[in-house]
Amino acid sequence: MKLRARWELAMRSPEYFLQWFVWTLDTHDKEHPIKPFPWHKQHLRLLVELWKDNYRLSIVKCRQVVATWLFSALCLWESLHPGKLIMLQSQTERDAVGSEITGDGPLGRAKFIFSHIPGRQILCPIPKGSNDIGSIGTYGHLEFADLNSGLWAIAQGGNIIRQRTASTIFSDESAFQPEAADSYVAAMPCIRDGGRYISLTTADLSDGGHCRRLHFDQLEEQF
Repeated sequence: MKLRARWELAMRSPEYFLQWFVWTLDTHDKEHPIKPFPWHKQHLRLLVELWKDNYRLSIVKCRQVVATWLFSALCLWESLHPGKLIMLQSQTERDAVGSEITGDGPLGRAKFIFSHIPGRQILCPIPKGSNDIGSIGTYGHLEFADLNSGLWAIAQGGNIIRQRTASTIFSDESAFQPEAADSYVAAMPCIRDGGRYISLTTADLSDGGHCRRLHFDQLEEQF
């Protein structure tokens, strides 16, 4: 199948996008650190099915299961469609921005994936702020003017969420965010209007137990 035909299928199906166009960085592998997304792993396929069927999703994970790579890739896939504002949230803005060079942080992972899409120069729109020396997007953003879409890296808390209408909010390591509950309350209008909210975290109580209550459906939603 020709590359462009694959791309057209991938834009209709995130499963094909993950199989054919997503590459990750394994910093523990000294010989072959850049490798295809491990679509063969059953837990990743199940997470994609959960993501497709649930617009509000809470996942408690252990480390090194490629879950942050997965949801960064899915957020990138969404942003490659018209009219999408995707917010990638971590405890600090710096954590959310990460690094496209080392594949760190949710935005850094999304930029790494984008920069390694086979045939990117002919298949993908040019991100705002990119240049000839390899920089992808601008600091804290990966935006596509031709699509009126983009990814924003944001810090914890509800201030930025309240001021914008997001298509998706992906909160990475949300249990480590003391303001996680405020973020979730601020996201409720987005959720009610059909937007996605994804909480992905290893277990912790820095958030005062909010993510635990969210995960076990024990929140009193009076907002």
